[in-house]
Amino acid sequence: MSDCEEKHSCQETRCREEEAEKCHEESDLVEHVAGMWKSAGCKAFSGVVEEILKEKIRARWGSELEKGAEAFLGVMEACWQARIAKAKAGAEFRKALEKSLLG
Repeated sequence: MSDCEEKHSCQETRCREEEAEKCHEESDLVEHVAGMWKSAGCKAFSGVVEEILKEKIRARWGSELEKGAEAFLGVMEACWQARIAKAKAGAEFRKALEKSLLG
């Protein structure tokens, strides 16, 4: 039994995806297609679980998360403005330096 055959569910599916990348002409087509279905099923299942969790998290902590997002954006904006000011100062210094050196 290969490593991949000993693993379960999504972990097994990831292994099958890795094996699919190394697909050889002599591989069993039915097995290959079945592995693709398992892989797609696992991805779809994970997607549904994520959607459900997102809904529940948003319902339970949405307002707190919104406040946190607003705080983060405020800090991010301040950092961005500081970077712009620094870039402008650097450009002005460069311009002044060029003018003093080159006339």
